Amino acid sequence: MTDIVVVGGIRTPIGRFGGALKDVAAYDLGAAAILGVLKKTGLPGKVIDDVILGSCRQAGNGPNPSRTAMVRGGIPEDVPALTLNMACPSGMRALTLASQAIRLGEAQVVLVGGFDSMSTIPYLLKDARWQGFKMGDKVLQDGWSDSIDPLCNLGMGETAENLAEKYQISRREQDEFAASSHQKAARAQDEGWFDEEIVPVSVPQPKGDPLAFGRDETIRRDTTVDRLLKLPPVFRKDGSITAGNACQMSDGAVALVVTSRSKAKDLGVKPLFSLLSYAQSAVDPRFMGEGPAATIPLALNKAKMTLADIDFIEVNEAFAAQVLANERILKWDRERLNVHGGAIALGHPTGISGARILLTLYHILRLHAGETGLAGICGGGGVSMAAVVRREG
Repeated sequence: MTDIVVVGGIRTPIGRFGGALKDVAAYDLGAAAILGVLKKTGLPGKVIDDVILGSCRQAGNGPNPSRTAMVRGGIPEDVPALTLNMACPSGMRALTLASQAIRLGEAQVVLVGGFDSMSTIPYLLKDARWQGFKMGDKVLQDGWSDSIDPLCNLGMGETAENLAEKYQISRREQDEFAASSHQKAARAQDEGWFDEEIVPVSVPQPKGDPLAFGRDETIRRDTTVDRLLKLPPVFRKDGSITAGNACQMSDGAVALVVTSRSKAKDLGVKPLFSLLSYAQSAVDPRFMGEGPAATIPLALNKAKMTLADIDFIEVNEAFAAQVLANERILKWDRERLNVHGGAIALGHPTGISGARILLTLYHILRLHAGETGLAGICGGGGVSMAAVVRREG
Protein backbone atom coordinates (compact mmCIF):
# COMPACT_ATOMS: atom_id res chain seq x y z
CA MET A 1 0.00 0.00 0.00
CA THR A 2 1.19 3.52 -0.81
CA ASP A 3 2.89 5.24 2.13
CA ILE A 4 1.10 8.46 3.06
CA VAL A 5 3.26 11.23 4.50
CA VAL A 6 2.74 14.79 5.69
CA VAL A 7 5.51 17.05 4.38
CA GLY A 8 4.42 20.35 5.89
CA GLY A 9 2.20 21.70 8.61
CA ILE A 10 1.43 25.04 10.18
CA ARG A 11 -1.32 26.65 12.21
CA THR A 12 -2.32 30.12 13.16
CA PRO A 13 -2.14 31.21 16.76
CA ILE A 14 -5.46 30.45 18.43
CA GLY A 15 -7.48 33.49 19.40
CA ARG A 16 -9.82 33.52 22.36
CA PHE A 17 -13.55 34.09 21.84
CA GLY A 18 -13.94 37.81 21.11
CA GLY A 19 -10.18 38.26 21.17
CA ALA A 20 -7.51 39.37 18.71
CA LEU A 21 -8.99 37.43 15.77
CA LYS A 22 -12.65 38.30 16.34
CA ASP A 23 -12.88 40.46 13.20
CA VAL A 24 -10.98 38.09 10.90
CA ALA A 25 -13.18 35.98 8.62
CA ALA A 26 -12.81 32.24 9.04
CA TYR A 27 -11.66 31.76 5.43
CA ASP A 28 -8.99 34.43 5.89
CA LEU A 29 -7.65 32.46 8.84
CA GLY A 30 -7.58 29.48 6.50
CA ALA A 31 -5.76 31.54 3.87
CA ALA A 32 -3.12 32.57 6.43
CA ALA A 33 -2.43 28.94 7.29
CA ILE A 34 -2.25 27.96 3.61
CA LEU A 35 0.17 30.78 2.80
CA GLY A 36 2.22 29.77 5.81
CA VAL A 37 2.52 26.09 4.95
CA LEU A 38 3.41 26.78 1.31
CA LYS A 39 6.14 29.16 2.44
CA LYS A 40 7.42 26.71 5.06
CA THR A 41 7.65 23.81 2.60
CA GLY A 42 8.89 25.93 -0.29
CA LEU A 43 6.24 24.37 -2.51
CA PRO A 44 4.40 26.47 -5.10
CA GLY A 45 0.62 26.48 -4.99
CA LYS A 46 0.49 24.88 -8.43
CA VAL A 47 1.69 21.50 -7.10
CA ILE A 48 -1.50 21.12 -5.04
CA ASP A 49 -4.04 18.86 -6.76
CA ASP A 50 -6.90 19.19 -4.29
CA VAL A 51 -7.87 21.05 -1.12
CA ILE A 52 -9.95 19.52 1.69
CA LEU A 53 -10.59 21.68 4.76
CA GLY A 54 -12.85 21.18 7.74
CA SER A 55 -15.13 24.00 8.85
CA CYS A 56 -18.06 23.45 11.17
CA ARG A 57 -19.29 27.04 11.59
CA GLN A 58 -19.96 28.07 8.01
CA ALA A 59 -22.89 30.49 8.36
CA GLY A 60 -22.02 33.87 6.86
CA ASN A 61 -18.89 32.62 5.10
CA GLY A 62 -20.34 32.18 1.62
CA PRO A 63 -20.47 29.07 -0.55
CA ASN A 64 -17.65 26.58 -0.04
CA PRO A 65 -15.43 28.77 2.18
CA SER A 66 -12.50 26.40 1.65
CA ARG A 67 -12.44 27.63 -1.93
CA THR A 68 -12.12 31.24 -0.76
CA ALA A 69 -9.37 30.29 1.69
CA MET A 70 -7.55 28.34 -1.00
CA VAL A 71 -7.50 31.10 -3.61
CA ARG A 72 -6.57 33.77 -1.08
CA GLY A 73 -3.90 31.39 0.20
CA GLY A 74 -2.06 31.26 -3.11
CA ILE A 75 -3.40 28.10 -4.74
CA PRO A 76 -4.43 28.44 -8.42
CA GLU A 77 -8.10 28.81 -9.31
CA ASP A 78 -8.12 25.60 -11.36
CA VAL A 79 -7.65 23.50 -8.19
CA PRO A 80 -10.89 22.18 -6.64
CA ALA A 81 -11.77 22.56 -2.96
CA LEU A 82 -14.04 20.77 -0.51
CA THR A 83 -15.41 22.19 2.74
CA LEU A 84 -15.97 19.28 5.11
CA ASN A 85 -18.13 19.09 8.24
CA MET A 86 -17.78 15.98 10.42
CA ALA A 87 -18.02 18.05 13.60
CA CYS A 88 -14.84 18.01 15.71
CA PRO A 89 -13.01 15.25 13.73
CA SER A 90 -13.33 17.26 10.48
CA GLY A 91 -9.65 18.18 10.23
CA MET A 92 -8.58 14.58 10.73
CA ARG A 93 -11.18 13.35 8.25
CA ALA A 94 -9.74 15.77 5.69
CA LEU A 95 -6.37 14.05 6.05
CA THR A 96 -7.82 10.56 5.67
CA LEU A 97 -9.85 11.57 2.61
CA ALA A 98 -6.64 12.91 1.09
CA SER A 99 -4.89 9.61 1.84
CA GLN A 100 -7.64 7.73 0.03
CA ALA A 101 -7.45 10.02 -3.02
CA ILE A 102 -3.67 9.60 -3.19
CA ARG A 103 -3.86 5.82 -2.87
CA LEU A 104 -6.52 5.69 -5.58
CA GLY A 105 -4.36 7.77 -7.90
CA GLU A 106 -6.87 10.62 -8.03
CA ALA A 107 -4.39 13.14 -6.61
CA GLN A 108 -0.69 13.33 -5.79
CA VAL A 109 -0.50 16.28 -3.39
CA VAL A 110 -3.43 17.43 -1.26
CA LEU A 111 -3.66 20.35 1.13
CA VAL A 112 -5.81 19.54 4.17
CA GLY A 113 -6.68 21.00 7.55
CA GLY A 114 -9.41 23.28 8.76
CA PHE A 115 -10.51 26.70 9.92
CA ASP A 116 -13.22 28.15 12.12
CA SER A 117 -14.06 31.46 13.72
CA MET A 118 -16.37 31.00 16.67
CA SER A 119 -16.22 34.75 17.32
CA THR A 120 -18.03 35.46 14.05
CA ILE A 121 -20.89 32.98 14.42
CA PRO A 122 -23.94 35.10 13.50
CA TYR A 123 -27.30 35.53 15.16
CA LEU A 124 -30.29 34.25 13.19
CA LEU A 125 -33.82 35.44 12.46
CA LYS A 126 -35.18 32.14 11.23
CA ASP A 127 -38.80 33.20 10.73
CA ALA A 128 -38.09 36.61 9.19
CA ARG A 129 -37.93 35.49 5.56
CA TRP A 130 -41.55 34.32 5.29
CA GLN A 131 -43.33 35.95 8.21
CA GLY A 132 -41.62 39.32 8.03
CA PHE A 133 -41.79 41.99 10.71
CA LYS A 134 -45.21 43.16 11.87
CA MET A 135 -46.49 43.88 15.36
CA GLY A 136 -44.80 42.33 18.38
CA ASP A 137 -41.38 40.96 19.18
CA LYS A 138 -39.25 38.56 17.17
CA VAL A 139 -36.83 36.03 18.59
CA LEU A 140 -33.18 36.48 17.65
CA GLN A 141 -31.62 33.01 17.71
CA ASP A 142 -27.95 32.60 18.56
CA GLY A 143 -26.12 30.65 15.87
CA TRP A 144 -24.56 28.73 18.73
CA SER A 145 -27.84 26.83 19.01
CA ASP A 146 -26.44 24.60 16.26
CA SER A 147 -24.40 23.03 19.06
CA ILE A 148 -27.58 21.37 20.34
CA ASP A 149 -27.62 17.84 18.91
CA PRO A 150 -31.08 17.06 17.41
CA LEU A 151 -30.46 13.33 17.90
CA CYS A 152 -30.55 13.64 21.67
CA ASN A 153 -31.63 17.27 22.17
CA LEU A 154 -28.57 17.88 24.32
CA GLY A 155 -25.77 20.41 24.15
CA MET A 156 -22.23 19.08 24.21
CA GLY A 157 -21.78 20.19 27.81
CA GLU A 158 -24.77 18.14 28.87
CA THR A 159 -23.27 15.06 27.24
CA ALA A 160 -20.14 15.72 29.29
CA GLU A 161 -22.30 15.83 32.42
CA ASN A 162 -23.61 12.41 31.42
CA LEU A 163 -20.04 11.10 31.28
CA ALA A 164 -19.12 12.64 34.63
CA GLU A 165 -22.11 10.91 36.20
CA LYS A 166 -21.60 7.57 34.42
CA TYR A 167 -17.91 7.31 35.31
CA GLN A 168 -18.17 9.05 38.70
CA ILE A 169 -15.70 11.79 37.78
CA SER A 170 -15.54 14.38 40.54
CA ARG A 171 -15.50 18.14 40.08
CA ARG A 172 -12.06 18.34 41.71
CA GLU A 173 -10.65 15.69 39.37
CA GLN A 174 -11.89 17.66 36.38
CA ASP A 175 -10.51 20.96 37.67
CA GLU A 176 -7.15 19.39 38.46
CA PHE A 177 -6.97 18.10 34.89
CA ALA A 178 -7.97 21.51 33.49
CA ALA A 179 -5.39 23.36 35.58
CA SER A 180 -2.73 20.92 34.40
CA SER A 181 -3.67 21.58 30.77
CA HIS A 182 -3.04 25.31 31.22
CA GLN A 183 0.20 24.71 33.12
CA LYS A 184 1.54 22.40 30.43
CA ALA A 185 0.53 24.80 27.64
CA ALA A 186 2.11 27.74 29.47
CA ARG A 187 5.36 25.84 29.81
CA ALA A 188 5.27 24.82 26.13
CA GLN A 189 4.74 28.45 25.15
CA ASP A 190 7.55 29.66 27.43
CA GLU A 191 9.94 27.01 26.11
CA GLY A 192 9.14 27.94 22.50
CA TRP A 193 7.72 24.51 21.77
CA PHE A 194 4.81 25.96 19.78
CA ASP A 195 6.98 28.28 17.69
CA GLU A 196 7.60 25.86 14.82
CA GLU A 197 3.91 25.06 14.38
CA ILE A 198 2.64 28.67 14.34
CA VAL A 199 2.55 31.30 11.60
CA PRO A 200 1.61 34.85 12.69
CA VAL A 201 -1.62 36.38 11.41
CA SER A 202 -1.74 40.00 10.24
CA VAL A 203 -4.79 41.55 11.90
CA PRO A 204 -6.03 44.90 10.50
CA GLN A 205 -6.41 47.64 13.13
CA PRO A 206 -8.81 50.63 13.18
CA LYS A 207 -5.78 52.92 13.08
CA GLY A 208 -2.18 52.35 12.15
CA ASP A 209 -0.38 49.27 10.94
CA PRO A 210 -1.83 45.76 11.16
CA LEU A 211 -1.11 43.78 14.31
CA ALA A 212 1.16 40.75 13.91
CA PHE A 213 -0.63 38.22 16.12
CA GLY A 214 1.79 35.39 16.81
CA ARG A 215 1.02 33.67 20.14
CA ASP A 216 -1.93 31.66 21.42
CA GLU A 217 -3.94 33.98 23.66
CA THR A 218 -6.11 31.29 25.22
CA ILE A 219 -3.62 30.04 27.81
CA ARG A 220 -4.39 31.15 31.36
CA ARG A 221 -1.04 30.73 33.04
CA ASP A 222 -2.31 31.90 36.43
CA THR A 223 -5.05 29.24 36.58
CA THR A 224 -5.16 27.19 39.78
CA VAL A 225 -7.38 24.39 40.99
CA ASP A 226 -8.72 26.61 43.78
CA ARG A 227 -9.78 29.28 41.27
CA LEU A 228 -11.43 26.73 39.02
CA LEU A 229 -13.35 25.23 41.93
CA LYS A 230 -15.03 28.61 42.49
CA LEU A 231 -16.62 28.66 39.01
CA PRO A 232 -20.32 27.80 38.80
CA PRO A 233 -21.57 24.83 36.75
CA VAL A 234 -22.89 25.89 33.35
CA PHE A 235 -25.19 23.13 32.13
CA ARG A 236 -26.85 21.70 35.24
CA LYS A 237 -27.52 23.38 38.57
CA ASP A 238 -25.94 20.48 40.44
CA GLY A 239 -23.46 19.63 37.67
CA SER A 240 -19.68 19.70 37.49
CA ILE A 241 -18.96 21.06 34.00
CA THR A 242 -17.81 24.69 34.10
CA ALA A 243 -16.27 27.22 31.75
CA GLY A 244 -12.94 26.33 33.34
CA ASN A 245 -12.91 22.57 32.76
CA ALA A 246 -14.35 22.70 29.23
CA CYS A 247 -12.62 23.59 25.97
CA GLN A 248 -12.53 27.25 25.01
CA MET A 249 -14.55 28.76 22.20
CA SER A 250 -11.90 30.17 19.89
CA ASP A 251 -10.68 31.08 16.40
CA GLY A 252 -7.92 29.56 14.26
CA ALA A 253 -6.79 27.52 11.27
CA VAL A 254 -4.36 24.74 10.37
CA ALA A 255 -2.95 23.49 7.07
CA LEU A 256 -1.07 20.27 6.26
CA VAL A 257 0.42 19.12 2.95
CA VAL A 258 -0.17 15.41 2.30
CA THR A 259 1.40 13.25 -0.38
CA SER A 260 2.97 9.85 -1.04
CA ARG A 261 6.50 9.01 0.01
CA SER A 262 7.59 8.69 -3.61
CA LYS A 263 6.07 12.04 -4.61
CA ALA A 264 7.72 13.73 -1.63
CA LYS A 265 11.05 12.46 -2.93
CA ASP A 266 10.26 13.79 -6.42
CA LEU A 267 9.41 17.21 -4.94
CA GLY A 268 12.55 17.27 -2.83
CA VAL A 269 10.71 17.67 0.46
CA LYS A 270 11.25 15.59 3.59
CA PRO A 271 8.30 13.96 5.35
CA LEU A 272 7.46 15.14 8.86
CA PHE A 273 5.38 12.11 9.74
CA SER A 274 3.71 9.15 8.09
CA LEU A 275 0.15 7.92 8.57
CA LEU A 276 0.28 4.34 9.85
CA SER A 277 -3.44 3.79 10.37
CA TYR A 278 -6.72 5.50 11.11
CA ALA A 279 -10.24 4.56 12.09
CA GLN A 280 -13.63 6.17 12.50
CA SER A 281 -16.69 5.06 14.41
CA ALA A 282 -19.72 6.43 16.23
CA VAL A 283 -21.33 6.03 19.65
CA ASP A 284 -24.53 7.00 21.45
CA PRO A 285 -24.89 10.79 20.98
CA ARG A 286 -25.86 11.17 24.64
CA PHE A 287 -22.35 10.01 25.53
CA MET A 288 -20.57 11.38 22.48
CA GLY A 289 -17.32 11.92 24.40
CA GLU A 290 -16.80 8.14 24.68
CA GLY A 291 -15.93 8.10 20.98
CA PRO A 292 -12.13 7.87 21.33
CA ALA A 293 -12.45 4.80 23.57
CA ALA A 294 -14.31 3.10 20.72
CA THR A 295 -12.10 4.32 17.89
CA ILE A 296 -8.58 4.25 19.34
CA PRO A 297 -8.53 0.43 19.66
CA LEU A 298 -9.61 0.16 16.02
CA ALA A 299 -6.75 2.37 14.84
CA LEU A 300 -4.24 0.55 17.04
CA ASN A 301 -5.42 -2.81 15.74
CA LYS A 302 -4.99 -1.67 12.13
CA ALA A 303 -1.43 -0.59 12.97
CA LYS A 304 -0.84 -3.91 14.77
CA MET A 305 0.02 -1.99 17.93
CA THR A 306 -1.14 -1.53 21.51
CA LEU A 307 -1.00 1.50 23.78
CA ALA A 308 2.31 0.17 25.08
CA ASP A 309 3.82 0.81 21.62
CA ILE A 310 2.82 4.49 21.65
CA ASP A 311 5.26 7.16 22.83
CA PHE A 312 2.84 10.10 23.07
CA ILE A 313 -0.93 10.52 22.88
CA GLU A 314 -3.05 13.51 21.88
CA VAL A 315 -6.75 13.34 22.76
CA ASN A 316 -8.79 16.44 22.07
CA GLU A 317 -9.91 18.04 25.31
CA ALA A 318 -13.54 18.87 24.58
CA PHE A 319 -14.10 18.57 28.33
CA ALA A 320 -11.96 17.36 31.19
CA ALA A 321 -14.70 14.86 32.03
CA GLN A 322 -14.61 13.51 28.47
CA VAL A 323 -10.85 12.88 28.51
CA LEU A 324 -11.03 11.36 31.98
CA ALA A 325 -13.90 9.06 30.94
CA ASN A 326 -11.80 7.72 28.08
CA GLU A 327 -8.88 7.33 30.45
CA ARG A 328 -11.09 5.24 32.74
CA ILE A 329 -11.81 2.92 29.81
CA LEU A 330 -8.44 2.74 28.02
CA LYS A 331 -6.17 3.18 31.06
CA TRP A 332 -3.41 5.07 29.25
CA ASP A 333 -0.38 6.57 30.96
CA ARG A 334 -1.33 10.17 31.86
CA GLU A 335 2.34 11.21 31.62
CA ARG A 336 2.25 10.58 27.85
CA LEU A 337 -1.02 12.42 27.26
CA ASN A 338 -1.34 15.98 25.88
CA VAL A 339 2.09 16.93 27.18
CA HIS A 340 1.88 20.44 25.68
CA GLY A 341 -1.62 21.00 27.03
CA GLY A 342 -4.86 20.56 25.13
CA ALA A 343 -8.00 22.34 23.99
CA ILE A 344 -8.94 23.38 27.53
CA ALA A 345 -5.90 25.66 27.37
CA LEU A 346 -5.40 26.08 23.63
CA GLY A 347 -9.00 26.35 22.48
CA HIS A 348 -11.11 24.26 20.14
CA PRO A 349 -12.04 25.95 16.84
CA THR A 350 -14.13 22.96 15.85
CA GLY A 351 -13.07 22.46 12.24
CA ILE A 352 -9.34 22.52 12.94
CA SER A 353 -8.86 20.34 16.00
CA GLY A 354 -8.64 16.96 14.25
CA ALA A 355 -5.69 18.26 12.23
CA ARG A 356 -4.31 20.51 14.98
CA ILE A 357 -3.75 17.63 17.40
CA LEU A 358 -1.84 15.73 14.69
CA LEU A 359 0.41 18.73 14.04
CA THR A 360 1.01 19.25 17.76
CA LEU A 361 1.62 15.51 18.17
CA TYR A 362 4.32 15.58 15.50
CA HIS A 363 6.14 18.40 17.27
CA ILE A 364 5.84 16.60 20.60
CA LEU A 365 7.44 13.52 19.03
CA ARG A 366 10.16 15.71 17.51
CA LEU A 367 10.93 17.67 20.67
CA HIS A 368 10.76 14.81 23.14
CA ALA A 369 12.50 12.04 21.19
CA GLY A 370 9.35 10.08 20.41
CA GLU A 371 8.73 7.95 17.35
CA THR A 372 5.12 6.80 17.36
CA GLY A 373 2.07 8.85 18.28
CA LEU A 374 -1.67 8.36 18.65
CA ALA A 375 -4.39 10.99 18.21
CA GLY A 376 -8.08 10.66 19.04
CA ILE A 377 -11.03 13.00 18.90
CA CYS A 378 -14.77 12.82 19.61
CA GLY A 379 -17.47 14.85 17.89
CA GLY A 380 -21.03 16.04 18.21
CA GLY A 381 -23.60 13.41 17.27
CA GLY A 382 -21.30 10.67 18.55
CA VAL A 383 -18.77 10.53 15.69
CA SER A 384 -15.12 9.88 16.43
CA MET A 385 -11.76 9.39 14.73
CA ALA A 386 -8.30 8.19 15.69
CA ALA A 387 -4.97 7.97 13.88
CA VAL A 388 -1.57 6.41 14.49
CA VAL A 389 1.45 8.26 13.08
CA ARG A 390 5.21 7.82 12.98
CA ARG A 391 7.69 10.69 13.11
CA GLU A 392 9.90 10.84 10.03
CA GLY A 393 11.75 14.13 10.45
